[in-house]
Amino acid sequence: MAELCLEFANTLSWRGSDPPSEALRDLDDLLAWCASAGAQDDAVIDRLGSWWRAQPAQGAEVFSEAIGLREVMYRVLSGEPASADLDRINDALRATPQRKRLERDGDGYAWQTEEAMPSTTTLLAPVLWSAGDLLTRPEVRRVRQCANDRCRWLFLDDSKNGSRRWCSMSMCGNRAKAHRHYLRTRHCLPSP
Repeated sequence: MAELCLEFANTLSWRGSDPPSEALRDLDDLLAWCASAGAQDDAVIDRLGSWWRAQPAQGAEVFSEAIGLREVMYRVLSGEPASADLDRINDALRATPQRKRLERDGDGYAWQTEEAMPSTTTLLAPVLWSAGDLLTRPEVRRVRQCANDRCRWLFLDDSKNGSRRWCSMSMCGNRAKAHRHYLRTRHCLPSP
């Protein structure tokens, strides 16, 4: 089960590399991520995007705040929070639009919220709710950081025994196995 807050925290990938890989370079990237991740519906994305493009200074501020919240979430979810990080998440949660009721949405359900002014917390409300919900569930003890020192993605360990080490076996896990194999076999090869 993918957690929206973890997906958002992982928009900066390869955190142990110099430089890391940034998926969110500007407000348009942030809006596109929110749409593709299902964090907001298209109507909200279009309304907020139009408003911020008409007011670029506020759009730049929203983008900067979103990146700051992402980094706060990453630290809290990885178990390495700064002293004020939980306060920052709580402040953001207080500023999100209030969830009023559930309504049918296609095959599922969605929260209907109060109408809110364009803000970072309006855009990221589902991400913030996801973080708050995850932090209050027992599963938070299964949030792991990828064992690849260059990757450092966060993931929810859904393995039976809770021993998963890699964000993805097909990526980081296979790289580690191949590297260990290389180290074992290179000492067995005859010298030229």
